[in-house]
Amino acid sequence: MHDDIEHLRVWRNDRHATRFLRQIGHITPEMQEKWFETYLGNNKEITFAIVETERIGGIVGSISIYDIEGDTAEFGKLQIGEQRAHGMKIGSIATAMALAVAFDKIGITRIVGCVHRENIAAHKSYMRIGFKITGEQPAAVGGMEDLIEIDKETLLRVNDYAKDFILED
Repeated sequence: MHDDIEHLRVWRNDRHATRFLRQIGHITPEMQEKWFETYLGNNKEITFAIVETERIGGIVGSISIYDIEGDTAEFGKLQIGEQRAHGMKIGSIATAMALAVAFDKIGITRIVGCVHRENIAAHKSYMRIGFKITGEQPAAVGGMEDLIEIDKETLLRVNDYAKDFILED
């Protein structure tokens, strides 16, 4: 929603919080508005606001399914920008929910992504959710990142979070 984009902009401008994301420089409010207008016309990407309702009561981050091409899409751009939400497994829950939407509502059968090897929290979370490592590549921000992949069956078998958000075939 338009009301969420200022949170996303502030979080994306936090260099420490985004050290594992593609560096794009400082984002001005005008740049964020332009991004949002472009995003609204992009039918190959869905960005979800992550909202924690019980303890924080508001938006805490965002996550995207993008480069949707046929039955394959990429997962990523996960950011928990609200510091109070760190350590609450919100990223894992949001990931499972976003994957469930991609599999169940969009018809994606395979999701790929990458995770920086030094991003230990994300790496552990993705492996716990059921992603498997399929390769490696140099990361744009330096170091190495693992290429990861998951399908619907693995998500349902491995991850209890997803079972509440996805319909069985």
